[in-house]
Amino acid sequence: MKIKAVLMDMDGTLLGNSQVAVSVRNMRAVQRAIEKGITVIPCTGRVYDMLPPQLLTQTGLRYFVTCHGARAIDLEKKVSLYEDLIPTEESARLMEILEGKGLYNEIAANGTIYLEKAVTDHLKETQVPLHHVWYVRDECYTSMECPSEYIRKHGVQVEKMNLYGIPENLQKPLYEAVTATGFVRHTRPGAGKDMEFSHCTLDKLRATDAVLKAAGISYEETLAIGDSSSDLGILKACGIGVAMGNAPAEIRELADDVTAFNTEDGLADAFEKYVL
Repeated sequence: MKIKAVLMDMDGTLLGNSQVAVSVRNMRAVQRAIEKGITVIPCTGRVYDMLPPQLLTQTGLRYFVTCHGARAIDLEKKVSLYEDLIPTEESARLMEILEGKGLYNEIAANGTIYLEKAVTDHLKETQVPLHHVWYVRDECYTSMECPSEYIRKHGVQVEKMNLYGIPENLQKPLYEAVTATGFVRHTRPGAGKDMEFSHCTLDKLRATDAVLKAAGISYEETLAIGDSSSDLGILKACGIGVAMGNAPAEIRELADDVTAFNTEDGLADAFEKYVL
């Protein structure tokens, strides 16, 4: 079987513990694959703007699957190949539940991040996730005075929302209120200090279907590398599915192969074994 494409996850796969920088060995493996004519496709839960800078500046990367499959992008043609977004009105109604509470909520839409102005005005007192500090420091986000009004006015359709550090007294009420709308699919089930959700119909395989069709490559000719339950469908669909050594046992058991941990350049090992 000749591998023509690689679907690679980011956090826990390409990236080590810093969740920001790609190791020299992993980055070189990606570059060598591109030079060899392999179609390398980042396939991540991240919004496009929050991909590692090394990938955003890497030539030869054309296709991206972002926000757990909410969007598939053809960078060369500057178009979305696939979208499964939370519609504008539903996005605004979700924000009416969440806004005005001082919550650090990263609202992913249009390939970037939106934040509530009441939060951006006090970022020094806000516990920004460590691997997002560079993004906030460089003010890559768009600030909104009233998110629900902004979303309605500008017709914004949300790719996903990420909330961090929710106070304990708000965790269960907010989780239940968001769930009760029927608009969302949670990435982190159950109430807790962090909450992440996308549109209720989200299916990452539909996004990868669109990308591979555009590239003219079959699943049988594709290598998938990942570490989490959100990667499982792709690992099973591809000709070869490789789980990271740091993946949960149930993911490792269902994969075709298991590579080293993400902190040990397991992704580079998989590239070298199957495509280099």
